[in-house]
Amino acid sequence: MSESESLLCPNCSERSPGGYILCPYCGFDLTKIVRERERVRVTFREKFSRIFRSLVDPRESKRLFNEIGVNPDRLGAILVLYFLSVGYGLRVSALFAKGANPSWHGWDFMFFFIAPWFVAIGFIILAIFGWFICSLIIWLIAKTLGGKASFRDTQGIVGYSLGPLIPASVIINVIITFIGPGLGTITTTTYTNYTIFELLYIPFLVLTAYHCGNGIRTAHLLNEYYSYGIAGGLTLVYTLLFLIPNIL
Repeated sequence: MSESESLLCPNCSERSPGGYILCPYCGFDLTKIVRERERVRVTFREKFSRIFRSLVDPRESKRLFNEIGVNPDRLGAILVLYFLSVGYGLRVSALFAKGANPSWHGWDFMFFFIAPWFVAIGFIILAIFGWFICSLIIWLIAKTLGGKASFRDTQGIVGYSLGPLIPASVIINVIITFIGPGLGTITTTTYTNYTIFELLYIPFLVLTAYHCGNGIRTAHLLNEYYSYGIAGGLTLVYTLLFLIPNIL
């Protein structure tokens, strides 16, 4: 066996055969070393491909998140958050357009075009904070259960798993834009009627939890019950604490 196929154990300095995740001499965990050797640079095109594949075919989730779990990246995850933020900014822009007064000029005109993008910037800051907190919770629970992945790897998995929320945002934006008045003319009753459409997020959140569970299973080397339980539990908490109260 060539030295390139074996691994040098940092604990006992013995060479372990390739493919081992535990040193056969001292039992040291070699998972991190094995993964670092297997990883290759993820190109910008491949990041977009991962995002697209997370949207189009749920049946490919295990294959896709096996790939992401073995070789995750955080930039692709941030791109998902960016697309979600732009979608939210477009929603605000469309509602401003529907409620805009045709006689607007000067600062009113500038406010109409600029304000929605400030909303998007604020939303992406909030989204990144939420992504960090969710990733931290998942990582801590997974590590408690014997998970092997790093916090950075967990961030990549969680970020990519949010991909299904992009089409959900588009669908809700279209509905809200075309069924009623814009900002400035929205009453409490109208706003309540709009928030009912947030229920459309629920099936997409289920798919998000499924994606995340597949990624946790591969990256942390946990069984399916633990993996889907962690992802599904956090999604359920989000639904109960934020989505349902907003509708009711």
